[in-house]
Order: sequence, then C-alpha cells, then structure tokens
Amino acid sequence: MPETFLILLSAGVMFAAAVPRPLDVTLRWLRLAGMIALSLTALSLFLWLRRGEIGSANQGALYLAVAVLILGQLAMTQTARANAQRVFALLATVAGVALAVRLLSSASWKIALSCAGVAVMCGVALMDMLLGHAYLTASKMTMRPFHRLNDTLGITAVIRLIVATAGVLWLNSRSPVPMLWGVYGLYMITRWLVGLAVPLVFVYMARDCIARRSTQSATGILYVAGVLIFIGEILALNLARETGLPF
Repeated sequence: MPETFLILLSAGVMFAAAVPRPLDVTLRWLRLAGMIALSLTALSLFLWLRRGEIGSANQGALYLAVAVLILGQLAMTQTARANAQRVFALLATVAGVALAVRLLSSASWKIALSCAGVAVMCGVALMDMLLGHAYLTASKMTMRPFHRLNDTLGITAVIRLIVATAGVLWLNSRSPVPMLWGVYGLYMITRWLVGLAVPLVFVYMARDCIARRSTQSATGILYVAGVLIFIGEILALNLARETGLPF
C-alpha cells in the first residue's frame, strides 16, 4: 500500500497546483509542486518494482503517463505558461488516481471515490502549508491564493466527513460488511475524529489567521492539521481497501 499512498499524494500535489489562479502564485511554488510530485512518483515506482509486478503493463503505462504529465507541468511552469501548467496538473491528478485504483486491484466506484478524496486532502494540505512558507520570501503575493487553497481544503474535508460517515453507514446498511464495527470500529472512529473533525477546526483557525494576514500563524496551524490529515487519510485508504467502502 505505500506505493498507492505515494502516488495519491503526488496526484493531490498536482491538484493543489491547479487550484489557485496561476498568476496569483509564484512560479517557484508551482515548480516546487512539480518537483515534489515527480519525486513521490519515482519513489512509488521504485516500491512498485520491488513488488515484482513489472509484467503489469497497465500499471506501468499509467506510471509513465503520470511522470510525463508531471514533466509537462514542470516544463510549462519553467517557460511561464501558467494556464498550460494547470491543464497538465489536472491531467496528472486524474492519471494518478486511476493508477492508485489499479494498484488496489479494484474497479469499484467506491474505491475510486476514496482514492480521489485521499489525493485531494493530502495534496492540498501539504501545498497549503508550503504556500504559507512562500509568503516569507514573496511579500508581494496577495492573500487570494492562500484563501482559495485553504477554503478548498476546508470544503473537501466537509465533503469527506459527510461521505465517510453518513455515506459509509448508509452503504453498509444496504450491504453489510461482516463484523465492520467489531473489527474496524476503533480505526473508523480515529479516522472520523482525528482525520477529519479535528483538522476541520484547525483549518477554520487558519482561515481566520489568513483573513488577518498572519501567514506564519496560519502555516503553523496548517502543519498540525496536515499531520492529522495524513494520519486520517492513511487510515481511510486502508479501510477502503479492506472493506470496499468510501472512507
């Protein structure tokens, strides 16, 4: 599963690079997103190759597609073609999520939905925090991209909370997973509280700091939120794989 989480994180970083208006952020931050995504993809590929599944042509082709699209995003960023890099970033996101679903050997829409959620939550949380750091050296950058990225994180967390609680309980009532609460109850509660409910409070606190132009305080709060989100999303990915529900 580590290679699956890494490729989802890579896809999420690319999604985060496409959220702000390209002209609102620095090219340095966009390049950083591409470099992080490419490094995560390379590490995921290394772990996948160690599994001895080199013969899986579909997965290999998707790895190549993700890498090419990320390189395209970097190339467009380097040549200051901001809108084009946005297109490449979104395509890399879609390819990354598709690859993660293939790595989990599933064709279920529930697994795909969970993978997309993991990617967006983790990628946006990471790049939101790094955008806060960017204000230390980019004093002329407006607060608009920080607001937009942080609001995206908050909205995604709310949607994830609804799907992972009400959605999961409803789907389980229609097609019960044997011993769901007995086997996975503690993980589910941890995922809901630590991975979603508590980070939502921190994201709201960060939003207030951004409104006051206190970027350093917002960055510190987002660091804590990011750690909790990563814990929750790793649990969600494991729960989704084991139960087939969109945690």
